[in-house]
Amino acid sequence: MSGNFWTAVGSIGTALALGFIAWQAYLTLKTLKVNQLMTADAIRSRLDSQAPGVTLKLSAPLWEPQAWNSSGMPCNTWPPGQTWHFPAEQDGANRLVLQQVLVLENLSDRRVQVRCEGDLVVASEENRPTAAGVFLLEPGDKSPDVYLQRDFTIKQLSENFAAKQAGEELPHRVLGSVTVEDDRDNGSTDRWDLVLSGCPVEPVPDRDGLWNIAPWHLTEGSGLRTLEYSLLPPRQRIHWVSRARGVQLPSPNAS
Repeated sequence: MSGNFWTAVGSIGTALALGFIAWQAYLTLKTLKVNQLMTADAIRSRLDSQAPGVTLKLSAPLWEPQAWNSSGMPCNTWPPGQTWHFPAEQDGANRLVLQQVLVLENLSDRRVQVRCEGDLVVASEENRPTAAGVFLLEPGDKSPDVYLQRDFTIKQLSENFAAKQAGEELPHRVLGSVTVEDDRDNGSTDRWDLVLSGCPVEPVPDRDGLWNIAPWHLTEGSGLRTLEYSLLPPRQRIHWVSRARGVQLPSPNAS
């Protein structure tokens, strides 16, 4: 009986010792993680203080939507009272352009590289839309006007109108992204994702099959109310341990 008792006591003691070791290990790991997070926060703060100061300014979309033309950048609005007949003109060449202009300014003392992707274009010397692509921005310089723009058929914009009426996401959108970074391996990358959409055309009341550009509304103002856009898109920042090796600093929310 006494032998079994002391065996049980020994087992309990061993379990307690193992539990104590496990608890010590947990506390050690927790302390290590806290130290790592504090170190990461300090590195992040340093990189933020050294990041090039680049601003992105977006203008409100041009209203009214412009008329697409095959010879160059959109330059004319549609004639007052312009209508489109469905189905005869819903897929034709009479396209509308949704457009928003952005300008970047480099307020830092370092040159930066700008990368534009998606529906972002600049006007060439012949006034033709050309992909904005990649370019350098010297200290104190501003970029040329960059256009977030895309042309749509009347049918596509009517589908946006139907989606809006149904409370659904608009299927046809203008999308672009702007990425800015300097030449430091241990630096940061800023990115803005841009979205422009809306339903600038609507059915003509009591005229079956006819659509027109959204007119001025007595209480809601110009047709600009029909567009979905941002004047201050959120900036996303990536902090690099080493850009060349593709090693990022964990985000503050990383577990």
